[in-house]
Amino acid sequence: MNDLEALVGRALRDPLEAARRHAAAGGRVVGYAGAEIPVEIILASGAFALRLPVRPELSTASADRYLESGFSPESRSLAAQYIDGAFAFLDAAVLPRSNDSLQRLYYYVWELQARGACAGPAPLIFDLAKLPRIASSLHTRRAAQRLAAELGAAPAALPAAIERRNRRRSLFSQANRLRADGYAFAGSTMERIFRAADCCEPDEFDAAFAAWLSAPRPPDPRVRLVLAGNSAPDDRLHRAVELAGGNVVAEYGEHAACAFGHERPAGDSLDAIADHYWAAPIGSRAIADRAEALLAVCHSARTDGVVIWLLEQEDAQIWDVPAQRAAVESAGLPILVLTRRSWLADDGALERIAEFTRDLGATR
Repeated sequence: MNDLEALVGRALRDPLEAARRHAAAGGRVVGYAGAEIPVEIILASGAFALRLPVRPELSTASADRYLESGFSPESRSLAAQYIDGAFAFLDAAVLPRSNDSLQRLYYYVWELQARGACAGPAPLIFDLAKLPRIASSLHTRRAAQRLAAELGAAPAALPAAIERRNRRRSLFSQANRLRADGYAFAGSTMERIFRAADCCEPDEFDAAFAAWLSAPRPPDPRVRLVLAGNSAPDDRLHRAVELAGGNVVAEYGEHAACAFGHERPAGDSLDAIADHYWAAPIGSRAIADRAEALLAVCHSARTDGVVIWLLEQEDAQIWDVPAQRAAVESAGLPILVLTRRSWLADDGALERIAEFTRDLGATR
C-alpha cells in the first residue's frame, strides 16, 4: 500500500480524524459544505478547511425528526451529524446560500441550536449570487468580505492561501486530464481520492497525490463512460461500471472530481476570489448551457456512452435532462437516464448501469 492509498483509506474510514487531530493540537478547524464555498478565505484565516463529510453508514434518525422529505440526502446526513455532536469541535461551519437544501439546513441548525437541540458552532452563510449582472457580482464581493471578517482572514495571508488551493486545482486537473487521455485510472479509485482530499491535511495529501500521479500507467482498453448528474454517497456507481467491464473516465455535475473546474482566481484579493466563485460554472444556480457542457466533457473524454443519475429529491438539474439527452444522442452516443433514484442506489440502478455497460462492450 502506497502513501496515498493509506491516507485515503484512513480519511474515508474516519473523515474527521485529521481535523480532530489538528484541533487537539490547538489549531482552528472550519467546516464547509458544497463546492461553492471560497476555501481560500478559510485557509487565510489560519484554519484547517474541512469539507463536512457525508456519512451514509450513519443513522439520520435525529435529523429525520425535524427535516422534511425534500431535503437532499447529503443535507440530511450533515444535519444528523450536527445534531449528534460530531461537529462540536469545529470553530465554525460555512454553508452556501446558492444551494437550496444547504441554505435551509443553515436556518434549521440555527433554530435547533436556539432550542438547545443541536451542538456545535453556529453556522455561517456564504451569500453567493450567480446571476450574470454587475449587482450580483458586487453582492458576492460583499459576501466574501463579510465571510473574511467573520472568520478573521488576514488580507496578507490571501496570496499564499490562493496558491495553496491552486495547487490542489492543478492536481485535480492533471488527474482528470490523464483519465480523459486514456490512461488506466479506475474511476472508483479516483472517486475515493477526490472524496478524501478535503478531509486530509492538505500538504500531506497534495504531496502524496502528486507522487501517485507521476507513476507511469498503461492505456485502459475498457468501455469508457461519463457519469453525470448527482453524486452517490460513495463510489458504488463507479464500481457497478467496473464490474460490468467498463470504467468511468469523467464526471459532470455534482461530483467530487468537478469541485474546482479548470480556472484559477484572476488575482490574489478578496474581490478576485469572489469573482471566481461568482463566475464558476459550478452549482445548480450557475448560468450555463449544461447540455453543451456535458457534450464537451464527452468529446474530451472520448466516451463510449453517458449515464445521467439523478435523485428523487433533485429539483434543479432535472430540467436540463431533455436538452442533455438530445445533445448526447445527436452526437451518436448511447445514453442511460435514471431519474428519481434512491441515494443508496438500492432500487435497481446499479443493475441498470451494469447492463448498459455490458451492452456497450458487446457492440464495440
